[in-house]
Amino acid sequence: MNRTQPALLLAALAAVSLSACSQEGGTASEEPISGDSWTVPALVTDCSSDDVDPAGCTGPSEATEYTSLDAENVTAPWRLCAVIPHLKDSTWVGVDYGLVLQAQRLDVNLSVVDAGGYENLSKQVSQIEDCVSSDADAILVSAVSYDSVNQAVQRAMDAGITVVDVGNGFSLPDVPGRVLQDYVDMGGVIGTHLAESAEPLKVAVLPGPAGAGWAERSLLGFQEAIEGSDVEIVDVKYGDTGKEVQLGLIEDVLSANPDIDALVGNAVMVESAVAVLAEQGRTEQVALYGTYVTPETVKLMSAGRANCGPSEQSSLIGQMSVDLAVRLLEQEVLAEPPTRFSPEPLLICGSAEGGSDNVESFDATGSFAPEGWQPVSVVESTR
Repeated sequence: MNRTQPALLLAALAAVSLSACSQEGGTASEEPISGDSWTVPALVTDCSSDDVDPAGCTGPSEATEYTSLDAENVTAPWRLCAVIPHLKDSTWVGVDYGLVLQAQRLDVNLSVVDAGGYENLSKQVSQIEDCVSSDADAILVSAVSYDSVNQAVQRAMDAGITVVDVGNGFSLPDVPGRVLQDYVDMGGVIGTHLAESAEPLKVAVLPGPAGAGWAERSLLGFQEAIEGSDVEIVDVKYGDTGKEVQLGLIEDVLSANPDIDALVGNAVMVESAVAVLAEQGRTEQVALYGTYVTPETVKLMSAGRANCGPSEQSSLIGQMSVDLAVRLLEQEVLAEPPTRFSPEPLLICGSAEGGSDNVESFDATGSFAPEGWQPVSVVESTR
């Protein structure tokens, strides 16, 4: 599924200048940004289909194209409120960038808050409640828990607010719109790649935080993809994606499994494991595979220090989620709700993976924020 994004989107992104002058927690630049429509390859899932689980809208998807609104199609300065887990890594900075970029393109209001980590469920629930009390027209929820934000989201929908599930996934059914990879697919990309290598492998999986839908489903997808192959999971360790937590888990896994062949899991694990393996003299013995990538892991692949990982295209997820929210508010839907959209995941491998090496041709435009860009918390409409 390694398609190149259409030139129209690339040109639009290249022309943007939110750039390094933005400050953390600040307001986006008022510099004019093109409101032209763009189109990208995407996957779509009909959440009402019989073979799709309505809890989280998990199930088969179909290839399609996602076309955004043109700013001229937007009739009001809609008020969007986005709640995300944290801004600790490039994935969520990329989502924030995409949220801000598309809000500026469509000239709508946007506020972005983060919970500070996956352990801060009560804080995120309060943030959702604050979005409701601030009279938001739509709330974009990137949940810290697959199940535990459901009541807060339901209360928001009961109040007449449009909700879009973004990035992580939560299990509440009947949400009108979702923009996220089903991480079954992301874990499956790596599992399939390893299963097709036809080499016996002992691997440990460090998916991410327990209870986070994306982490648990990435493990499920990996398990399904390697079933019947010579890839064996010898250990699974859940934990927050903070670096210190991941370092502790890596050291525990390596100590308990001296004959392990590969570590598979979240991108912070991959970044952290490079140093640990070097210290232990095991760089050549233990391969590193991510269930998603960051700019740091892509650089490690380029340097031959990490093997492979799929890009969920985080920036594009942010853009699509704002666009879908406005589409729902404008009643200009591409498919009847409830529906889940996602960009196509892109598998990236470095020189350590031999003939699968394609990292030098990877276009990061839809995946990450521009280098030096800092998160923005407010976009103010000029309407």
